[in-house]
Amino acid sequence: MRSNRMKRIDDVVRRVIGEALLDKVADPRIGLVSVTRVEVSPEFDTARVWVTVLGDSVVRERSLAGLRSAAPFLQSEIAKAVRMRRVPRLRFLYDDAVDRGFRVDEALRGLGPETESGETGDGDGGRSDA
Repeated sequence: MRSNRMKRIDDVVRRVIGEALLDKVADPRIGLVSVTRVEVSPEFDTARVWVTVLGDSVVRERSLAGLRSAAPFLQSEIAKAVRMRRVPRLRFLYDDAVDRGFRVDEALRGLGPETESGETGDGDGGRSDA
């Protein structure tokens, strides 16, 4: 379980990286990327940065390569924004949670017909006239 302090650090690092990607990084390989989660190690030597990328696997790999290339710059942005004894080395990972969510949604849709209101059954919405 992560302490509140580590959660705050994770959040600050996530915010700094997200803002830098939006405003300061101009690598054309980096497409539409969202930083979904950051976990800084307790020793502050590494930060795992999970991202989602809009596009197929080729776009994803190209974006991850661009992010890895931009890592030293992003680390310098973290150093400017946050007073830390040690700035963590960034490790970018693809967050497949959105993909898994789409697969689960498709599987659930395939289970059975639904009415427009999202209810199944006899259509009376669970009301009883008794």
